[in-house]
Amino acid sequence: MIKKILLLTLLISVATRSSFAQERGSFDFNKMFAGGTLVVGLGFGNNSQFTIGGNPELGYSIFKNIDLGLCGNYIYTGTSYQYSNGYTNKTNITLSGIGVFSRIHISDGFFLQLQPESNNIKYYEYVKETGYVINDLKDLQSTSFLVGVGFGSRDVGSMNYFTTILIDLQKDRYSPYRTYTGEISPIIRSGINFYFGRRKK
Repeated sequence: MIKKILLLTLLISVATRSSFAQERGSFDFNKMFAGGTLVVGLGFGNNSQFTIGGNPELGYSIFKNIDLGLCGNYIYTGTSYQYSNGYTNKTNITLSGIGVFSRIHISDGFFLQLQPESNNIKYYEYVKETGYVINDLKDLQSTSFLVGVGFGSRDVGSMNYFTTILIDLQKDRYSPYRTYTGEISPIIRSGINFYFGRRKK
């Protein structure tokens, strides 16, 4: 997964350099943006999950329809799995990490998003009825490859808003984007971006 992140970072660098070359080597400060998203995820039934967190990001609109950038991660996830014997496993996961993202705007308002991440995790698992601690791990590493679709405004040089629905294609055991048994748990992210400087007339 680290190789994927490094590869995508390299592609970002190459694409950005190509974009600058097309603009005669100039860097357009107005195409840089910063912002972030809120993270909410829900799962119900015997295998339930709740996720909440935030993702600050810094990016650049390199082409008319492509945004690339870096993002941070701080997320809390709580899962609950009830066995047929009446006992319930509870898991609390806190993670922080970094990643890269790309948004490809396919039409007015709609875009595709790819986002590989690498996260450091604190993982605490116990039996709800007895309090017995199954796992108390503080330095786990987890990788995710999020893909999804989004909708929002995109006006380069202005303030934008957007909402995405993402799923994790990686099958990492400690992924905060999957349930206790490894099933996909969709993540909803809503946020805003502010472009630096002022839009050129």
